[in-house]
Amino acid sequence: MSTPRRQAPSRPTGRAIFLRRALTDQATIGAIAPTSTTLATRQAALIPATAGLRVLELGAGTGAISAAIRPRLGPRAVHVALERDPTLLAAVAGAAPQALRVVGDAAELTAHLAGAGLDEVDVIVSSLPWSNFDPDFARRVLSKVCSALAPSGVFTTIAYRPSRLNPGSRRFRRLLDASFTEVVPTATTWASLPPARLLICRGPRVRR
Repeated sequence: MSTPRRQAPSRPTGRAIFLRRALTDQATIGAIAPTSTTLATRQAALIPATAGLRVLELGAGTGAISAAIRPRLGPRAVHVALERDPTLLAAVAGAAPQALRVVGDAAELTAHLAGAGLDEVDVIVSSLPWSNFDPDFARRVLSKVCSALAPSGVFTTIAYRPSRLNPGSRRFRRLLDASFTEVVPTATTWASLPPARLLICRGPRVRR
């Protein structure tokens, strides 16, 4: 009589990993669920399918936005996925195998880009919880964003609704207005949990 074969334990999905981290460190994660496919697709649609484009993703998480970025990349494009949590970042390998995955803090993005052989990028896509950040930290990171962005580049970030009720969100919006010549909000993506819109920023005021 043959012995029943014991099945190997299944690995947790990217969503399960994200939810586990969200429950233990909500201030850092800043969301209760991974970015929805609809919102991720809308954010990635801002990336032109241009050859040699350089894309930096801040807060790659488990790869929800990384997966949407993948089909937008033209020939010789570079996608740097930056995430401070190595447990989350490990899941990006399946979602976006072409991405250069970097474990690190957004406050050190200049050094991380240099490590990838880049001094500036054309698009910066962010899902960082800006409204949860200390004001000085948010200002420092956004200064790095402006310095790393090409003059004709675009920076886009997620703003969860209703932002008008969150002092941190209002403070961050004022910081964006001071950092870019153009800040355009999109319509709300109600399919997102929680509902969210994108803030699309161009014309960085602070350069190296």
